[in-house]
Amino acid sequence: MSDKKYWLTSGMYTMMHRGIDFILGFIGFMLLVRIYSPELFGVWVLLITLVAIVDMARSGFIQNGMIKFLINQSLENQAKIQMASLWLNVFLTLAFMVLLWVLAVPLENVLNAPGLADILRIFTYILPILVIHTHNLVLMQAKYDFKAYFLAGISKSLPLFLIIAYYYLNPEKYLSLSALAWYQNATFLLATLMSCYQVRKYLDIKWGWHQEWNLQIFHFGKFVFGTNLISMLTNSLDKFLLGALLSPVQVALANTAGRVMNMIEIPINSIASISYPKASEAFDKKRLDEVGKIYEKTIGMMLSLTLPFLLVNLLFAEYIVLFIAGEDYLDAAPFLRVVAFLAVIKPYDRQSGVFLDAIGKPFFNMIMVFGTFIYGAIFTWILINGIGLLGAAYGLILAVSLTAIIKQLILRRFIPIRALQPFRYAVVNYPELYRVGRQKLFNKG
Repeated sequence: MSDKKYWLTSGMYTMMHRGIDFILGFIGFMLLVRIYSPELFGVWVLLITLVAIVDMARSGFIQNGMIKFLINQSLENQAKIQMASLWLNVFLTLAFMVLLWVLAVPLENVLNAPGLADILRIFTYILPILVIHTHNLVLMQAKYDFKAYFLAGISKSLPLFLIIAYYYLNPEKYLSLSALAWYQNATFLLATLMSCYQVRKYLDIKWGWHQEWNLQIFHFGKFVFGTNLISMLTNSLDKFLLGALLSPVQVALANTAGRVMNMIEIPINSIASISYPKASEAFDKKRLDEVGKIYEKTIGMMLSLTLPFLLVNLLFAEYIVLFIAGEDYLDAAPFLRVVAFLAVIKPYDRQSGVFLDAIGKPFFNMIMVFGTFIYGAIFTWILINGIGLLGAAYGLILAVSLTAIIKQLILRRFIPIRALQPFRYAVVNYPELYRVGRQKLFNKG
């Protein structure tokens, strides 16, 4: 596949996956806030936050290492690498199952969230199945099959959305949190079956215990695992601290703003996921200038899409919250205005972390993300106690900004990058985006 075709095809399917996943999740959120009270919805938010933390940590443990080591390996070694990744995934999953089961009740008590323990334990039942699903998704990325990744992704989000829509349209039928948790498990199972079908031509496992590959993936993955786990905990600090210090109602308010902010995750995560394999390949071939240009251009691509998002949220926060959640959640508007500035910070933070992994420096990334968690927790704790809900937003902005600056300085030691160059690329992108959009809209060219 040519370089241009790779970026266009991969980008299209990745953006479609992120976009459809976001739209279904966003509309599903709009329905759930109208099905449940703010208190019950806040409990559900805490569950899906914990689910996301576990999923991101598990996939991070094997994803980047598996992709990195599969590149340019013989078929026999690729089969050994797949087997080693499965072993590590199984061990980590078993550890998470025990941990979640034991901590379910303490978490319910600490977070002031009645009912959280039951639905958290329901989630643990599906974790063994997700070992297979996670492996399949990583394999699709390693093989650059983003079409398969797209189909496997929507096979979970679409059924869950349809279930939520059914209960919204039939208000006489009661949807308990426990029932919704079981439905979520069922959609995970369906997605796993779809992913198994999609990777059938890539799945090649050499059974056994391959010590060399187990150790290599483990030692690479432990840093990415730590980075992803702490990063997710950092991103969820506002929810956990609001639940512990205030109540699930404030968790629901913060999540309302967070759902809007998820819009910027679509371009950021999509571009990051397709830039990692290319950056890793260029670095392996000692093309440092190319790695630097990929870094600057991909951040520019992100900024060209996130900067307009920032402006819209600053101007219309109240109307946005009113539309998506209703009057009960209007107190989330000031929170949204503050966290909207992540639209500028997140691209730098995300890509500097991705590129530290791509050049084989995951340790630095993990240390910085751990730092974000520590001082982010301190900032947020102090500010929530001082000014309430808005304190969580200011704490998050301060922590992510500080980390993005430090990671940028570290990355400059290894590859040639310019901090402000992405803004130039962002501006240059607008005429091109207009041209492509006009061409697609009017079917010209």
